[in-house]
Amino acid sequence: MKEEMKMPAYRRKVEIPGKNAQELYDKIAGDIDDFLAKTTLGNFDLKRSPEKKQIQLKSSMFSATLTCSKGSISLEGQLSFLAAPFKSRLDDGIDQWLKRSFESQA
Repeated sequence: MKEEMKMPAYRRKVEIPGKNAQELYDKIAGDIDDFLAKTTLGNFDLKRSPEKKQIQLKSSMFSATLTCSKGSISLEGQLSFLAAPFKSRLDDGIDQWLKRSFESQA
């Protein structure tokens, strides 16, 4: 029997004061639609759960669950072994996106 290798875990929680879970979910859902329309990174499986304020994304490079709650966004996922070395670039990209998305609304 072949043993399955576990992909490296990725976890992050970002505080966004002054935003409720619905505001965060609506913004993220729209931004993900825009990203997927523009990306050439392959195929993505996207599942939305508006009642849980969650979005799940899966591709060959990563799988992730974004959960919105009052004043914060939690991201939990796994990176492929090819994507894992780029974790710091992923963090930088998330930081830039959050700054554009939420600081400009303040």
